[in-house]
Amino acid sequence: MKKVLAKLSKREREKVESEYHAMNPRAFDKRMTRAKKYSPGAIRLPPKLVENLKNLAESEGEPEYQAMVKRWIEERLQRETTTSR
Repeated sequence: MKKVLAKLSKREREKVESEYHAMNPRAFDKRMTRAKKYSPGAIRLPPKLVENLKNLAESEGEPEYQAMVKRWIEERLQRETTTSR
């Protein structure tokens, strides 16, 4: 969320922050139940591998290397699950 806010103008950021602080707890809870859920899992990678992934992601126009790696994993899992059946 921080990266999304960072792209907004100062006035837009203040508006979003104001709306957040004015939100009642029930509305906040309702919004949070609709939010995507992710596991907090982490994979530790050697610094050189991360550097190479970042360079590759940049060359492919990916905003972040993590998105590219996530896509790779999803593609591989899809391929593995369809070929193993």
